[in-house]
Amino acid sequence: MALKVSIVGLFPTVFSTRCKAVCDPAGVAGLRTIESQLSEYPEEIRAQVAAAAEAVAELVRFFPDLQVELVHAMSPKGLALSLIYRLKRGTHAVFGDRVYSLPQQLEDLVRTVEGLLASNRITDL
Repeated sequence: MALKVSIVGLFPTVFSTRCKAVCDPAGVAGLRTIESQLSEYPEEIRAQVAAAAEAVAELVRFFPDLQVELVHAMSPKGLALSLIYRLKRGTHAVFGDRVYSLPQQLEDLVRTVEGLLASNRITDL
């Protein structure tokens, strides 16, 4: 059974025009990089993007098979999760029936996933 974490926050749409490790057409075409696009957003939005990026990198590093879903807070699914779990401002991870505020509770989320994976391994034997 695949485990899934939903990360809910305000994530702006940025455009990436990079080939798979072959070329960088954005620079050739004079297009802006993702970082320069994000620099035009308010600090709160940039902080949420940074928190989500840190959480995804950490989760994927520890649990390569974990499914991580980014959910924009203003999307229908994001609004539903916000209402169900009473999410406030900021970036949150929803795992099972628990909510973790990111980046403050990232270590708690990692420990919870570790514990669940360890208990599943024991019961599978």
